[in-house]
Amino acid sequence: MNNLIITAIGSDRLGIVSELSGIITTHGGNVEESRMSRLGSDFAIIMLVSVSTDWEESLEVALKSINNLTISTKATQNQEVGDNKKYQIDLNGADNEGIVKVLSKYLAEKSINILEMETHISQAPISGSPLFNLNASVSIPDEVEEKSIQSDLSQIAQKLGVEIQLIS
Repeated sequence: MNNLIITAIGSDRLGIVSELSGIITTHGGNVEESRMSRLGSDFAIIMLVSVSTDWEESLEVALKSINNLTISTKATQNQEVGDNKKYQIDLNGADNEGIVKVLSKYLAEKSINILEMETHISQAPISGSPLFNLNASVSIPDEVEEKSIQSDLSQIAQKLGVEIQLIS
């Protein structure tokens, strides 16, 4: 079995997931993992699919024949991240430019791998002001101390005017 990452982006409409998963199943594939989201008026999906070598090419051809979706496929290996410590980072506060940039740059400098990240804007309950929310799953190398990360994240939170929690 081979592993493929399949991405599809297009105008949101009913039946996209059903159509994609139907084609994958028809071609002997299995969806191992997936993330889907409506962003603006569009829909985006990313999937890790396992498929027999015999069916891989015909699956790719069938997927790319779907109208009004931009689809790409990429071969990948099914790989575990390793024994690094897994943490959750939760950030929320006033929405301002550069939050993701500042946080992701810091994490990269500390060799902290972002496994998943989700962001969205919500409205403050009383004032209705936009609030930025970020939830990330990260992998921290064993040699990096949690106490040091906590301290650094507190400084970043102060600088950005947000709250950041590192949760083990």
